[in-house]
Amino acid sequence: MSSTPAPLKIRRKLLGAVDTRRYPRAENRVWSDQEDHEERGSKDRAAITCGPHSDSFNDTAHVGVAIVPQTISRHLAEANLKSKRPFRALPLTPEHRQLRLQWCQARSMWNVTDRQKIVFSDESRFVLGTDDNRVRMWRRPAYDSRPTLIVMRGTLTGQRYVDDILQPHVGLFLNGLPGAIFQQDNARPHTARVDQDFLRHFQTLPWPAGSPDLSPVEHVWDQLKRQMPSCHSVHELEFSVQDLWAHLPQDNIRCLINLMPDRVAACIAVGGGTTRY
Repeated sequence: MSSTPAPLKIRRKLLGAVDTRRYPRAENRVWSDQEDHEERGSKDRAAITCGPHSDSFNDTAHVGVAIVPQTISRHLAEANLKSKRPFRALPLTPEHRQLRLQWCQARSMWNVTDRQKIVFSDESRFVLGTDDNRVRMWRRPAYDSRPTLIVMRGTLTGQRYVDDILQPHVGLFLNGLPGAIFQQDNARPHTARVDQDFLRHFQTLPWPAGSPDLSPVEHVWDQLKRQMPSCHSVHELEFSVQDLWAHLPQDNIRCLINLMPDRVAACIAVGGGTTRY
């Protein structure tokens, strides 16, 4: 099992006993070898949970003294435990890898003009407290345009995708951009027959399954979520996301789209496997 989560878990457990007083350094250390062994081995136990229901306990009773953050950091360093963001990748079958490789090879020579024709679309969920207070945001950024985000609540079905997004928004937008190519992933609502029937009137970009790393605008959601303020209602949540989207510099989107050749090249280099993007 990977040792990556261990530093995060140990810090989460022990910081409940923070004492702001200053203590003598190494000559008066109170962390025994047994406790050192126990905490280093905690990586093999349950994973950390974050949020209002996370459990944290005061380790003063366990160790016998208050534990300060400096002690934790020192022991983590001595154990050669480092905090890193885990790399999560979608599982790919051999068929997926082959299709991804073929897709990238067919587009490895695309130039700026080719990329500027694509209208990318994507969705993301923004959650307020519980799953009952979540909203889905849908966007379709293009190289030189950025329409308003579409906010949806509840379950997105194929029919609702056509009725609430494709017909009133996408169709009109694509009709105003001669030569535009519409991109969407292979989420179930996107592959429904009613969706395919509507889009047969437009030029679309086929998309290999399991390929969020090939989308140059996938990181836009990350940018928005990092800037999200604390919200106390669904209405406030929707307003905040819309406001952040409206003030996102268009150059950010252009930069991500211009990096598409790097994504394609990285995928080819690993034979259609998952990239670090």
